[in-house]
Amino acid sequence: MFFDGNGEAVDWILGYDPPPDKFKVLVDKVLKGEGTFKSLMAAYAKNPAAVDTAFMLGRKYEDRYDMVKASEFYKKVVELDPKGQKGTTDYDTGRQGQVEKVSYTQYAEFNIGAAALSARPANPAPMQAFLKKYPNGEIVKAGYMRLSGVHFLRTAPKEEAAAFYAEWTNRFPKDSAALSAWVQRILQDKEPVDKGIELAAKAIALVKLEREAAAAAAPPGSVPGAIAIGPGGVVVNSSLELNLARLYALKGEKNKAVATVDEAFKTGGDNPRMISSFAQAYLDIGAEDKALAVYGPAFLQKSLAAASSITPYASFWARQDKNLDSALEAAKKAVEMNPTAFVGWTTLAQIYVKMKNAPEALKAADKALEIAPAAQEAVVQRLVDQIKTQAAAIK
Repeated sequence: MFFDGNGEAVDWILGYDPPPDKFKVLVDKVLKGEGTFKSLMAAYAKNPAAVDTAFMLGRKYEDRYDMVKASEFYKKVVELDPKGQKGTTDYDTGRQGQVEKVSYTQYAEFNIGAAALSARPANPAPMQAFLKKYPNGEIVKAGYMRLSGVHFLRTAPKEEAAAFYAEWTNRFPKDSAALSAWVQRILQDKEPVDKGIELAAKAIALVKLEREAAAAAAPPGSVPGAIAIGPGGVVVNSSLELNLARLYALKGEKNKAVATVDEAFKTGGDNPRMISSFAQAYLDIGAEDKALAVYGPAFLQKSLAAASSITPYASFWARQDKNLDSALEAAKKAVEMNPTAFVGWTTLAQIYVKMKNAPEALKAADKALEIAPAAQEAVVQRLVDQIKTQAAAIK
């Protein structure tokens, strides 16, 4: 944050991106008054009909996640330039610095929709209007993704969700993200399973093509992104394959489900960030022995030197209410290695609750609250209250 001598906000920079010399360029621009919040507000006061000024003020507020104030200026942009003819900006697609040129108005309408989705309760109507108005582009795909995540994936009625995902995939038939999102909704509804299997298989095939193309274009010896290479250089998306396995299980084809997870594990099982996902998939399809084989006591013994690995392990099995002896060993080791981390103590308390050991659960919960930093105290207090309620119910 930058302030003038009167304590008024001049400008702000969200976060730090290296290298330092480029960051200094941003600071120097603020010191010179170039494009600052203060200068833009002064310009807007003189000429409130300037579309570019209103747009840049919207961007300023968006940068600090104040979507209410950002929307005020974005609505002004739409009012001043409903046809989007008075300026363009870059929309960051999130794909290795790739940008897409869009009008100020289109960008504004997208963010008005996004702000409405982040409100409580969420309002999907503005983003739906945005998607109806604009037929194509990466920003439109992003609109579908946000609308899916906030509304259609979980809260919309089944029939409305099916129509939404059909529209999305018809408009962007080669968008693996659209297919994957529909698969997730089908898994939630547990139907139509055959349609889900078809969509998952198509998404996996598309991802393989996308990743193979990216791998071919990457510098020698590197692989773009966190992806796994299988036999013959074939690239797979583990999350999609795990969802395909869950669909096979819903259809009653357990052998096929297990084989699908096994194959995914062969290519992605060495990714430590995915290991619990494989275990969860095995549990979801009724293969607990496989889950324990990949993420059970043997995994713990290899990971005892790192609290960052064993605390998630303990928490995972506490949620499952399985493998509790091993989870307890992990949680005890975690608090021994890092006694000032409240997460380890709350995890230990939760495991004791599952093991019906109320006295030890209360001790661990009290310790978590004792060491919780002030900024986290309210959150920890709620968690400890839940643990104490559960402990009190133990017979």
